[in-house]
Amino acid sequence: MISSSSYPSIGAQAEFLTYLVMSQLVKRHLTGAWLTVEHLVESTHLWMRANGHVIDLMKRVSLASRAKDLAACVASVSEETLDAKALSRAFLDHLNLNYQSQPVAEIYRSCLALLVHERFSVRQTLQPNGQ
Repeated sequence: MISSSSYPSIGAQAEFLTYLVMSQLVKRHLTGAWLTVEHLVESTHLWMRANGHVIDLMKRVSLASRAKDLAACVASVSEETLDAKALSRAFLDHLNLNYQSQPVAEIYRSCLALLVHERFSVRQTLQPNGQ
């Protein structure tokens, strides 16, 4: 059943962003190129269908646009840990990540921290006199 909320929990958003980052990393490893916009859009729809979430279009675009930059950052820092063997263990199948895999767990934690930081930073700037 698909959730009626267009704003899933931060945890679900972090899972979505992690899926897109890992998809970018796999594509880059296999072809030397990042996902095209068309493949990114397809990946977002597949993830939502498989996980029962509906994410608002603007939120999807915002998260998807960050996935490539995050993937590039991860790739530049962890090239030796993201070899073919590690990437093959990152997915249980083409839609489900293996959160027992160290790279997936680390990327999920980073995505979650980023989203939590953004949410609280926005709230603090909206409050008058920092209260």
